[in-house]
Amino acid sequence: MAESSKKKDLIRVCYAPDGRSAEQMIAVLEQYGIHAVRHGGVKDIYRIGGDIVGEEIMVDPADLPAAKDILQQMTGDDTPTAEASDSVARTVLSLGAAVILFIILILIRGLF
Repeated sequence: MAESSKKKDLIRVCYAPDGRSAEQMIAVLEQYGIHAVRHGGVKDIYRIGGDIVGEEIMVDPADLPAAKDILQQMTGDDTPTAEASDSVARTVLSLGAAVILFIILILIRGLF
């Protein structure tokens, strides 16, 4: 099966707050025999400082219940599948701040 079709068959088990946490979660899942991948996106290409949105951890749908249990034990959190809605708000604020800073820098450069 092609790699692209394999990725389409995967389902999100949770969000990791950053790349390092994502890699740790994947390593733990792999120890239990569950194949997992991180799903980044635009933030992987345009990373400023650190992770802006977080990382989706994707697993096979058949492994979803076991993966949830493992990640709950790992994180001590009853809700490892929480949505990244607060991350989206942080992303919008971060991008807005970056645009404002860029405009200020252009104006300052024009003064000198």
